[in-house]
Amino acid sequence: MRLNGVEAGWTDSAGELTLELSQGQHQFELQLGTGDDTFSRFEQTLEKGTEPQEVSVRLPRPVRMLAPSEVTTSSVHLVWEQSDDRKFREYKVYASHSPAFDETNGVLVHVGTEVSQTDAQLMGRYVGGGLLLSADTHLYFRVFVLGENGTLAGSNVLHVQTPKWANAANFTRSYRLTLERNFAGAWPIFGVAYDGSALWFLYRQDVGGYYDPDTLTLVQRDPVTLAVLNTFVFEDYRVPTGMTWDGSSLWVSLGGSNNRQLISINPVTGAHEQAFVTTEGTESLAWTGSLLLQSKGYIQGPIERVDLATGGIAGTFINPFTQRGAHRAAGIAYRPGEIWGSDLTHSDLVILDDAGVHIGVVASASIYRHMTFMGDRLVGITGDSLVHVLKVDPQ
Repeated sequence: MRLNGVEAGWTDSAGELTLELSQGQHQFELQLGTGDDTFSRFEQTLEKGTEPQEVSVRLPRPVRMLAPSEVTTSSVHLVWEQSDDRKFREYKVYASHSPAFDETNGVLVHVGTEVSQTDAQLMGRYVGGGLLLSADTHLYFRVFVLGENGTLAGSNVLHVQTPKWANAANFTRSYRLTLERNFAGAWPIFGVAYDGSALWFLYRQDVGGYYDPDTLTLVQRDPVTLAVLNTFVFEDYRVPTGMTWDGSSLWVSLGGSNNRQLISINPVTGAHEQAFVTTEGTESLAWTGSLLLQSKGYIQGPIERVDLATGGIAGTFINPFTQRGAHRAAGIAYRPGEIWGSDLTHSDLVILDDAGVHIGVVASASIYRHMTFMGDRLVGITGDSLVHVLKVDPQ
């Protein structure tokens, strides 16, 4: 027991405690702990007069958090015991990313006033600008029972870990990446493509002020000797955000606040041959053999399929990285039956099939802003413009 904020003693085996109090107002707090993180507590302000006073307090039995009935990458269905407190007022469920919390520093996620309603479905809740519930997250929950007479009972702390991926049980692809070699880009790299025999790199150099055109350079290199086979230089004030090869032309994404375009470039002359207005947020490009893919980096950004006959969006896929609380989709690469995607927050690579179904995850030691397949090798561009050539083996 605490009296006026100071430890005042413990009740005896009969649950009684005698205190000598001066006249006036006193604040006392009675708490019962069970040794398994559950507790009951009662606080009251008492006015002590000249006569002896007896105060009788019945502390409620704490309830227990039970195993959740369902846990997904974006939801948790919580369950707890029903309170037997005759003066029940409400349940309050709190959550935290740390196991050491109570009703004062946890996040309130549920309030229930029906004593028999002992479950809560939590999903899609944002805290501090980020998702509370997301894939591969450790969370801790606790339910508190409030009584009409001011009693409070706290449950045990329940630990929940959400799955790493929603479709993990149905994965059919598993690979191991081995770094074969790496080399540095001449300037910051903003795109990479493979034309069947050579690698193309898109470089960007800042020139002048914010509104001045920058220098963009396309360089074709022998993938073995790295000898320069061709070079094209042009200027543009927009920032390039990816490049791919469609079998006959290079496609470059150029981003600007009011002028976002996909531009095709002749690999022999360097001429800009086609241009389509496109959607915002593109991070990287890939080619499937019939459609162009755009990886969108903003929140909930999908993978868009673009019909290059019209420039229109032919459909979208959900990017698996949007299951994570912090993410920004980046590189994208394609080989028959597999769409590979990277993220600027997580080093793992995800794999989707041609229908957009998430079918695998590949562990990676680096984060790649841009990617392309070069035969049976994956070429990845890191944030500091290192080029990694990686062998892809079944695992």
